Amino acid sequence: MPSSYGGGRCGGSIKLAALKSCLIISIWWLSSISRANASSKLGFADFIGGQRAAATLSSNGGTRWAVLVAGSSGWMNYRHQANVCHAYQILKKAGLKDENIVVFMYDDIAFSVNNPMPGVIINRPKGSDVYKGVPKDYTGDNATANNLYAVILGNKTALSGGSGKVVDSGPDDFIFIYYTDHGGPGVVEMAAGDPIYANDLVDVLKKKNSANSYKSMVFYLEACESGSMFDGLLPNNINIYATTSTNPKELGWAIYCPGDHGSMSKEYDTCLGDLFSVSWMEDCDKEDLREETLEQQYEVVRKRTGEGDGLNRSSNVMQYGDTSFTGNLLSAYMGNNPKNSSTAIDELDSSTPLGSSVSQRDADLLHFWHKFNMAPTGSREKLEAEDKLFAEISHRKKVDHNINQIGKLLLGYENNAKVLKNVRPSGQPLVDDWDCLKNLVRTYERYCGSLSTYGMKYTRDFANMCNVGVNNYQMVVATVHTCS
Repeated sequence: MPSSYGGGRCGGSIKLAALKSCLIISIWWLSSISRANASSKLGFADFIGGQRAAATLSSNGGTRWAVLVAGSSGWMNYRHQANVCHAYQILKKAGLKDENIVVFMYDDIAFSVNNPMPGVIINRPKGSDVYKGVPKDYTGDNATANNLYAVILGNKTALSGGSGKVVDSGPDDFIFIYYTDHGGPGVVEMAAGDPIYANDLVDVLKKKNSANSYKSMVFYLEACESGSMFDGLLPNNINIYATTSTNPKELGWAIYCPGDHGSMSKEYDTCLGDLFSVSWMEDCDKEDLREETLEQQYEVVRKRTGEGDGLNRSSNVMQYGDTSFTGNLLSAYMGNNPKNSSTAIDELDSSTPLGSSVSQRDADLLHFWHKFNMAPTGSREKLEAEDKLFAEISHRKKVDHNINQIGKLLLGYENNAKVLKNVRPSGQPLVDDWDCLKNLVRTYERYCGSLSTYGMKYTRDFANMCNVGVNNYQMVVATVHTCS
């Protein structure tokens, strides 16, 4: 399910009024952007160098391991790689060694032609560089789901490309996994290759448990509908605690976005962070990891993410799996970070307003609109931004039409919406037959083109088709009829 797709310009004679009409529908929230947070500033000056207060070894003699994953590519998705780079700096500062931190990122942001500060990545307006020193373990076309599974399982023979680094953990070790990107019901993207389906991810975690190769594991996951990756799937008896940025049916939110004049630098035309991710990381920057527990951080992040930007742009942070050890200190997984070991970082207040936010699915629209709006009249830059904006809007309309039409053909006009939009009760997985879901998605993409990041919202529709007995042959007929 790649993020790219084809799309042409919506005609050279488009009037500005039509442009505004499309934008009012697609990014209506622009008119209510907050101007708060004008003086907010993050300092990272001492983030890498200086005294290491902790070692990779935990207090019980086991080793701390971390896997950090940014699942996207492209300048418009800047924030995901910024999130991962920030997370790396937290762990490195707290004493984890590079040999025990595995990083997945496409690595096309720092030196992008769009970057106003080449070679620098920030995760907060006016923030310091979080890119320096980040290991390039699995980048570009090596940032795949299969490589991620191999890394988690410590299976070097299953790797294809990359640094070869894996989580070679033992029964006394602690593992921290952090993922940030786009998602949909039961699925999240990777920067290259196939996406990650919830059942495949949980199966990998179960295999890791069966190998007796960790003491306990913590998994932080940021994506739209991220709760669906664990709900009804992750057992509560395999020593894995997971927290997600949303419940199974909610959008996630990007923050520090262009147009938020109270906090954003004018040079940036893309969002710098995500609400859940910035909330837990800025909490780590501020607190002593030797004194704060997993549960205490969950409450901080739950409150901050739940309050959002004050404009009903918020989500419900969730907990899954084994919550019996949430009294463990953060330092067991992230290393020791004494409160007095840094300066400006510790002065951050995680209750500080975040400015306005935008749904992760609409952050690309905001990026294109901002580029169009800021480009000089009549310039090539303005024309290119207009092309990309209308191509994205056109693509979205096409996907919406296709799914609606396929649903009507398979389920009938009366039952279509009721069946496709059904949300199962909490504790039940998205779908009974995951192979059916994957086959229906592949069939759609074979005949109708890529779902893209936006179209991932419709994986629940495909799942519900499977749940009422739609088979792949019926899907082929419906997609051919709709898209040929």
